[in-house]
Amino acid sequence: MKKSTKGTIAIAAGIALLLGGGGSLAYWQGSAQVGSATIQTGELNVALTSGATWQVKRGSATTDITSTLASFKMVPGDTVIYTVPFQTKANGTNLTAAGAINWGGYAAVPAHLTSSVAGTYNSTAITGSAFTVASGTADGKLVFTLSWPFGTSASSDTAAATMNQTWNLGATTVTVTQTANGAS
Repeated sequence: MKKSTKGTIAIAAGIALLLGGGGSLAYWQGSAQVGSATIQTGELNVALTSGATWQVKRGSATTDITSTLASFKMVPGDTVIYTVPFQTKANGTNLTAAGAINWGGYAAVPAHLTSSVAGTYNSTAITGSAFTVASGTADGKLVFTLSWPFGTSASSDTAAATMNQTWNLGATTVTVTQTANGAS
């Protein structure tokens, strides 16, 4: 190999070492590390809870018929009460929410029977179909009532029109929805 080629290779190797950090080329460097952090999301939901009951009230006596509902036969003088508990969970620092109930009702009820729906939420009576969802966990209750008067107040239908009938309770839905609360 020629001396000029060897010299060129040596110079190139020296430059490569200097540029690659093997020489005396110096630079300053600093670093900082941001610590890890955890952000947690909140929760908004509603669920039916255990403990739904069916009762029949006759005069001043109330009897639980939950376990015998399939064989129960309503007669004039009975008031049937169906109670369904529910629970909401609303956890979030800036969370506000509204609740709505789409009430179902008894279908094809004879004229002299009366049906009603009522409810409580967070120890307060539900007026109409809307309520404000409480922060944290709160309990509610839906109550469906079907009353059949006895005697002269039941005279608007014939006996044949009220015997061996089936009345269905329509589906009721409880919905909770986040409200804006200043969010853009």
